[in-house]
Amino acid sequence: MVPNYRSWLAVVALSAAFAVGFACDDHDNDDDECAEGADDGHHDCDEEGEFGPPTQSTCPDTSTLTYESFGKPFMEKYCTKCHASTLTGDARQGAPLFHDFDSLEGILPVADHVDQKAAAGPAATNELMPAVDPKPTLEERKQLGEWLACELAKM
Repeated sequence: MVPNYRSWLAVVALSAAFAVGFACDDHDNDDDECAEGADDGHHDCDEEGEFGPPTQSTCPDTSTLTYESFGKPFMEKYCTKCHASTLTGDARQGAPLFHDFDSLEGILPVADHVDQKAAAGPAATNELMPAVDPKPTLEERKQLGEWLACELAKM
């Protein structure tokens, strides 16, 4: 582990939280207009920073989910068309800066946001993301919650 890794993660997480507070994230709208216009990258946001409740997912001792076996393929299928470090401007479709899911290092600092937008667990099922199809199944959302909990437990 890199020295001061937790300090670096805290700084990145605070920066991301600050960016979310001022970013107009098209994906945050639940209304049909936003979902229907999601492919054009130009629609208004009525509210900012909508998050579901924490799922309270845990990492079972028997978990086999890893970044390579689950996290990376999940993010590539459902998230990186908007949340990638290589995307800028309108190509992000309103995704906030510092929410880049094309690497583990980009996911971990905002894992709580991912949990509260897209994961499922014993306390909640969050279906705010992705805003457009394809969408994960309930089982995939549960696996996302588990995988995030396991990754965070390693820190």
